[in-house]
Amino acid sequence: MDFSAVDGYMRALHDQKGVPGAQVWIYHHGLPVYHCLVGEEQEDTLHPLYSCTKPVTAVAAMQLVEQDTLRLDDPVETYLPEYGSAYILQDGRHVTVGGEMTVRHLLTMTAGLTYCVNTPAIRALQQACPEADTQQVVATFVQEPLSFRPGERFQYSLCHDALAAVVEVASGQRFSDYLADHVFAPLGMTESGFYLDEQRRRRLAPQYYVDEQGEVAKHAVDDIGHYRLTTRYESGGAGLFATAADYGRFAAAMSCGGTSPEGVRILRPETVDLMRQEHLSDYVMNNDFSCAAGEGYGYGLGVRTLVSKAAGQRSSLGEFGWDGAAGSYVLMDPTAEVAIVYTQQVLGWPQRFGCMHAPLRDLTYPALGL
Repeated sequence: MDFSAVDGYMRALHDQKGVPGAQVWIYHHGLPVYHCLVGEEQEDTLHPLYSCTKPVTAVAAMQLVEQDTLRLDDPVETYLPEYGSAYILQDGRHVTVGGEMTVRHLLTMTAGLTYCVNTPAIRALQQACPEADTQQVVATFVQEPLSFRPGERFQYSLCHDALAAVVEVASGQRFSDYLADHVFAPLGMTESGFYLDEQRRRRLAPQYYVDEQGEVAKHAVDDIGHYRLTTRYESGGAGLFATAADYGRFAAAMSCGGTSPEGVRILRPETVDLMRQEHLSDYVMNNDFSCAAGEGYGYGLGVRTLVSKAAGQRSSLGEFGWDGAAGSYVLMDPTAEVAIVYTQQVLGWPQRFGCMHAPLRDLTYPALGL
């Protein structure tokens, strides 16, 4: 193995692109084979994962599908009764379509929800009950009209937040407790969760943003609470904090068909394969999704998935993962048993995938001799 090119790329991110701090872990056959820190990053730095939370939420749901506690084509209203009244506006009329929305629609971001976290319904709940729990908050999402009839198209949205509430009802546990018992503890993940005590808050990565000139601002901004809608809300779409190494345990297991190096299985290989299949129609792909994840990618059950290597990607078809608002990135490749976890903390950086993550992906495989 020769990671000199990855070393150089990581240094360039800091020295030339202005990333204040970054960290990467690379795994092969479930084991860490490379680790690099640049800038102000420390190994124990905690990051808001933002949307890198989503693959974890998808795994939680698929565990329940494996157990037959949850079915992909179950109506969401079976678990969240308020969703039975979800509606669209059609020629100025309210048309109820809630009975059409399924768990599969939540996983594939085709339920018709939006990503607005400042609706009148959410604001009213925050004022009336600032300690409202996840299910109470998620119930407000359908007090506003859906953008379209469930299944019509892809729209990046609060679907996985709603999915977390479904997991709660189906499992009988708070979402944080479910993840702790069924994902984090089995994988030895001790640095992942929704809440920060004072000791952990001191290890939180400083937040940066990109200014109007496209430069990384040198002062930190506090935006970690953007998706913390109430004190007890656990966002399945953007709420987790973790260290890069801790999240790497999750990525490494998923890159080996759902089993950790210690032999602990969180999903069956066939379930992992189902997640990383393309689940969107060509129409939805061509019209709604191509800008969201990068060239060559489609969307599976809660994850991007590589469906074409026409752009010269070095990873395998079916490689899957996601990224986060501040630049975090996860790649899981069960075909080659490769995983990559990258963390940084810069909000508002457009084209993160194309200009930062893709080169890291494509340097990793030659470094591993693949």
